[in-house]
Amino acid sequence: MSEKGKLSKFWITELTRPAFEDWLEHEEHPVVVIGIGSIEQHGPHLPLGMDSMAVKRYIHEVAKRSNSVAVHPCWPGFSPHHLGFKGTVTFSWDTLMGVLMDTIGSLAYHGVKRFVIMNGHGGNRNIMNLVVQLAKREYGVMVAAPSGPDSTELAKVFADRQKRLWDVHSGINETGTALYMFPELVELDRVPEDWTPSLDVDPKLRAFLDPDRGDYEVVSQVRAACSQPDTDDFSTDGIYGLGSPHDADPEEYAKRFEKRVEFVVELIREWKKIPTPPAFQG
Repeated sequence: MSEKGKLSKFWITELTRPAFEDWLEHEEHPVVVIGIGSIEQHGPHLPLGMDSMAVKRYIHEVAKRSNSVAVHPCWPGFSPHHLGFKGTVTFSWDTLMGVLMDTIGSLAYHGVKRFVIMNGHGGNRNIMNLVVQLAKREYGVMVAAPSGPDSTELAKVFADRQKRLWDVHSGINETGTALYMFPELVELDRVPEDWTPSLDVDPKLRAFLDPDRGDYEVVSQVRAACSQPDTDDFSTDGIYGLGSPHDADPEEYAKRFEKRVEFVVELIREWKKIPTPPAFQG
């Protein structure tokens, strides 16, 4: 499963110890790709494991194309804001941080110096960024948390939809993801064809969703500051925003998936060209 550092399997759980050792010995600047997601409500139509299943697909594809090792250390993430809907499982922030730190620390002990964390759930972002900072100091390793690509035309379509429709959870973009990755788990018939948003937000704040406003940079931050803490504070069906899941396009997302995977693979390729800085040696 590893010959002179070339892997034929990429999940750490599927590698034997000798295969992992061979990869460590022969792969110049070995990289471990870690995924984190969540188990949480995703409206009436998407699976509870949506984020973790999606990020697993991402990290395995990235690992396969970059001869890296993929690690998905846990299924839950930090999701207390979804607990108002049954089926959500959340870690505390310190539990999730501990899982990530222990995962990195274990592999750093065996000589891995470069880690990529790919996050599939927005609620994990602040914890992930703190781990990036702490792991560098605690374990003497480099950690990347790539975002993007943001400059492609397709990325701009997704970003505009997120801003204009607040399409960030269980709406058009995420339903398209699920229809592309695991269509057999999507139950769109649970969303009425004539679905209307359940978003209960002050009309003044809803008006702040318009990215064409001259003052959008200011008012979008005002809206964010006014966001209520729990999903069931403002949504009865768990779908954020104004866009109907029935408008999702899995073919559109297939292109987005490919671009994102290639972006991270290229990041790893370029990273491997850089010698390990002195502070991370030893």
